[in-house]
Amino acid sequence: MLFTMRRKKSLFFGLLSMVLIIQPSFSDVPESVTIEESLAAGLKVSNSLAASQQAFVVARQAVAAAKAANELNGNFALSGSNAQSDSKSTAGGFVSSTGLTATFSLSKRIYDSGESKTKFEVAEIDLEKARNEYLLAEQNVIFDVISAHLDVFSAQKAFDIRDANERRLFAHTEAARIRLAAGTSTPTRLAEAEARLARAQSDKILANSGLQSAVEAYESLTGFDTVKLLSFSLPQGLPENTVDAEMKAGKSHPSVIIADLAAKSSGLQFKLLKQSVSPKVNFSLSASRTEKEGRSSDKDEITTKLELSTPFIVTETTRTSSRSRQASHLKAKLDASERRRVVELEARRAFREYEASVAQIQAVESELRAAKLVADGTESEVEFGLKTL
Repeated sequence: MLFTMRRKKSLFFGLLSMVLIIQPSFSDVPESVTIEESLAAGLKVSNSLAASQQAFVVARQAVAAAKAANELNGNFALSGSNAQSDSKSTAGGFVSSTGLTATFSLSKRIYDSGESKTKFEVAEIDLEKARNEYLLAEQNVIFDVISAHLDVFSAQKAFDIRDANERRLFAHTEAARIRLAAGTSTPTRLAEAEARLARAQSDKILANSGLQSAVEAYESLTGFDTVKLLSFSLPQGLPENTVDAEMKAGKSHPSVIIADLAAKSSGLQFKLLKQSVSPKVNFSLSASRTEKEGRSSDKDEITTKLELSTPFIVTETTRTSSRSRQASHLKAKLDASERRRVVELEARRAFREYEASVAQIQAVESELRAAKLVADGTESEVEFGLKTL
């Protein structure tokens, strides 16, 4: 009879433990969010992406300004004057003279040794740099949002596991306490159960802290409130091996392209310096009309001027600027080479980590299938009386 009562108590607490573990949640289930929705929200609210977009607009306007260099300029000037001249033959000793002059002028640089063309090339390179900086900022935002999405998803799974484990061990501890009161267990077994429960509670607290941090990071990137995130599959078109990953990264990564464009732009700076001290030809046309007291003082003038100018003394400022631009160009080329090396190295490392992660997932899935087979076999043995609980 006592044995039967003990079996009933054991069965009751076992069922209670299962109910605590798999009990349904009656709270409101938040709307599920896909990775595409997370990315769309992250790209929409990103300040760094908006700043890169404005930088692109600035670079585009710089191209328009460079294209309009040496355009025709027109000016209009109007001036008036009043002069007081000393005169002995005039009462009061002074003669007043008033005049008005209006001038209209047109000017244009008709030859600049190719300086405006080179400036336009530099502006186009800077525009391409701004475009790739925007792509780099967009890539960083995408990576950050994906990482935050996965962090929340994995942190939620980890918390669910810790929560279920804590509830399971709580039920196990209560069962151990009842068995001790019934005299079928020892204080040592109860102490072991309480120790496992305390560890489970500590793990749950840490998991909850990690979940809250992941949720806050996700909300700051997307602007979404706490939501239920869905998992997603791997994208298509991934590199086939480390060599392929290295080649693709070295060829198409925005940071590599930006470094190459910076080196190309710095190479044109020395050319610009040389053209800035080369001959220039300017043309100007001006027309003016002056009206003063007395018709004999009125006059109309039309002036045309063709001016050739060129510096004939090389100053120390020019020499210093030349050396500085050569050093800047060499630095830009070295930076581009270093950037390509770092990106290719990171691509190889990332691909190896991807392969290791795939292999680890396959190993865990294989282990899980084996554990399920063991559990099913044990359940069958218990059912047919070959093994006891």
